[in-house]
Amino acid sequence: MAVAEMKKILLVAHREDREPLTRALQRLGALQVEDLLEEQEKEGQAGGLERDEPGEEAARLDARLAELKFCLDFLQRLAPERTTFIQQFAGTKVFLKESEFRHYLEDKDRVAQVNRTLRAIDDELTGLRNEETRAHNLLAQLVPWQTFDVPLEELKPGPEVGVELGVLPLTAEAEGAFRSELEETSPGAYLEVIGREREEASVFLLYARADEEAVQALLRRRSFNRAAFPGLEGTVPAVKERTEAELAELARRREELYAQAKQYASDRLLIKAAYDDAALARARLDITQNFARTQETFALTGWVQAKDWPRLQKAVVRVSPSAYLAARDPQPDEEPPVTLTNSKSVYPFEVITELYGLPFPRGIDPTPFLAPFFFIFFGIMYGDGGYGLILMGLAWLAMKKIRMAGMARKLFILLMLGGAASVLVGAVTGSWFGSLPVPPIWFSPMDNPMQMLIVAFGLGVIHIYTGLSIQMVTNIRSGKVLDGVFDQGLWMVFLTGLILLLVGSAAPSLGAVGKVLAAAGAVGLVLTQGRTNRNIIRRLLSGIMSLYGVSGYLSDVLSYSRLLALGLGTTVIGTVINSMVGLAAAGGGVVGYLVGALIALGGHAFNLIINVLGAYVHASRLQYVEFFTKFYESGGRPFAPFRINTRYIDLELEEREA
Repeated sequence: MAVAEMKKILLVAHREDREPLTRALQRLGALQVEDLLEEQEKEGQAGGLERDEPGEEAARLDARLAELKFCLDFLQRLAPERTTFIQQFAGTKVFLKESEFRHYLEDKDRVAQVNRTLRAIDDELTGLRNEETRAHNLLAQLVPWQTFDVPLEELKPGPEVGVELGVLPLTAEAEGAFRSELEETSPGAYLEVIGREREEASVFLLYARADEEAVQALLRRRSFNRAAFPGLEGTVPAVKERTEAELAELARRREELYAQAKQYASDRLLIKAAYDDAALARARLDITQNFARTQETFALTGWVQAKDWPRLQKAVVRVSPSAYLAARDPQPDEEPPVTLTNSKSVYPFEVITELYGLPFPRGIDPTPFLAPFFFIFFGIMYGDGGYGLILMGLAWLAMKKIRMAGMARKLFILLMLGGAASVLVGAVTGSWFGSLPVPPIWFSPMDNPMQMLIVAFGLGVIHIYTGLSIQMVTNIRSGKVLDGVFDQGLWMVFLTGLILLLVGSAAPSLGAVGKVLAAAGAVGLVLTQGRTNRNIIRRLLSGIMSLYGVSGYLSDVLSYSRLLALGLGTTVIGTVINSMVGLAAAGGGVVGYLVGALIALGGHAFNLIINVLGAYVHASRLQYVEFFTKFYESGGRPFAPFRINTRYIDLELEEREA
């Protein structure tokens, strides 16, 4: 129940063993590899060592990954994988045994064929999209000229006649004036308005070539926008018909290509396996950049858990019997990575610590201490036995249906335990689905909220005292006896005295004891809290000012009122939902019962989900703000061993023969 013990290892082997050793270390998943050359340079001992650079292999693997990712993305666009509701949240990794994974990797030719085919299809689809864009643009360009029946190839100026086709800013009211101006510029000119949109007119113009310079000057003044249809033959309606037929053919071909590509959806798993294999190779290549090498050998260093040291030795000897492998304990100036090791009952609560921050390597693991408090607080704040049973069932079902590891598994086990705590609290308080008539074993917070508030404050005091006690013991063990007695012990004496004074009206004898403890604690704090000051006046003033810290402890205790608030919230909302169901069902008939059933399902589902979030967040908050601040200091770096980490395949490793 502490921070896992770590060993620092050094491995030296022949360069030809680098690839099999790297594979073995990745498969073992127990060694966090550090940058050896960087460590040696800091110590001034890097002479003769060079960094193991990846070379061209990195570029080859990156290109391979890009090809396979293209195939998967392309297939996902055209033939999306169907996912269940759970998979939408948990991902869609495919479970494969190691032997099955290797079997898929054998069909390299098929993967290459799929990649070539899909790339060719994608290239053709790109060409089709370009052609469709061109065709749509042409149709849009033809819209103003749909009634123009002159073949477009004949719109060429002759020796005597000039031709213009385009758009002119010209309203119907101004058309007469423009015709007059055109007649003056080029007598006998012909102007036909083909179409009109808003204040613009699509016009066809014939004029004498002798007047071309004057006509062009007039058109420029009028902001004439020339229309051009190079390479087109036939009338506009004929061109439009051909273009629409071309679009239909492009659409037909696109559907053919889609159907052809979808045939390769059955190869998706093959491609996923190839992708993950290439990604694992890339990870092996990346990790070798932390190695150092000479002409004949390579070396690496890193951290391994002490319990995994024998496994590491066995894995290395199996691959490279001549390799040199040594381990030692961390030196005082070294900061090994941190991972937590706890019993099965405490293990799920590690997620609370990990989300806050891991302890320092030589620090204290708070998980065993927070576990019982989180369990109780979650149960009180969720506070309903019926919801607790459902939460346990849902968490169990999720773990049954989804392969989980690491933090996800811890979280779902934690939710199961939270559900169990809620069942216990529901039995004690008589809370089952809001207001079902089940008598409480002890008392109902709905009927006795003040009693529940006293219980909440009592738990808060125990929680805070536990944190102070842990810090006091830590100080004493590290030789800081006075710090432990003065900074934690006296505060507990003082606070205990104040608490006994509060209950003195009900128990006068306790009140008398409280006065003595409060006075003794206050005097002790005044005399000791400023002990680092040499000036006696400053020392006393610092001690007196330290008494203001009682407001912080009072604020901490008041924070535990959320145990009452959230627990009542769950019950009250459940009661309201039950009342609404009763009103709906009271109307009678099938509709009334159906509406009541919908309200019951939707309302209780909402209450269950929203209060799970509330209970988790606030139970965590009490650990982080009220508990950890009394003794815990985070800052450790997580232990991140080099391991198999895949994107698409959930790989189950199989035992190998020694």
